[in-house]
Amino acid sequence: MTRVFSQMQASHPGKIHVNGVDHRPWFQPHTFSPSALVAAQPIVALHCWPFWTGAADRGGHLDKPYTHLGGAMAALARSFGGAAQKPVWIQEFGVCGTEMPEADIPRWTETFVTTAIQGGVSWFTWWASHDVSGRFDFHPFKYGLGLIDQDNKVKPQGHLFRELAGAYRGKPLVLPASVPAPPEKHDLSATWDWMQDWMAQA
Repeated sequence: MTRVFSQMQASHPGKIHVNGVDHRPWFQPHTFSPSALVAAQPIVALHCWPFWTGAADRGGHLDKPYTHLGGAMAALARSFGGAAQKPVWIQEFGVCGTEMPEADIPRWTETFVTTAIQGGVSWFTWWASHDVSGRFDFHPFKYGLGLIDQDNKVKPQGHLFRELAGAYRGKPLVLPASVPAPPEKHDLSATWDWMQDWMAQA
């Protein structure tokens, strides 16, 4: 990662370069170093997927493990890096009707985004723009993740995401003054215990 960042900086100096990785560095020891990921990036790019991180094992789809994951992962990354005010971009997130009723997705979206903003997250990118056609061979989870359906109709969560962007765009963001020390053990169970402690205070 250090070599790749050096090459990117040499090729395009003064630009923002990030390493957007799925949840594993923050939950598993055998991947990128979490502290290095924070230190190496001017903006920490997080992929915050309730479905893939195991949030459903710790609560329902409108409980805190699902709705507060973005803010908790931002705090976790900053904790690993010892950088309470490091800018955070949630580069990928989203849910679909495979994991919760379609009618609950807008409510989940609003709670996820607003609690992450309260946790000092600056930017959000929903994955993906459109639903994927069933003719492609993907995991069943991935076909309904869009904010827009296959007929180019904006879904309720798409309208809400636009409203949230309009409501918060340009407003000052309060960054945390400090974050707790990182989990003593770097594994799935200890990490989730740490995040749920954070969520209980959010």
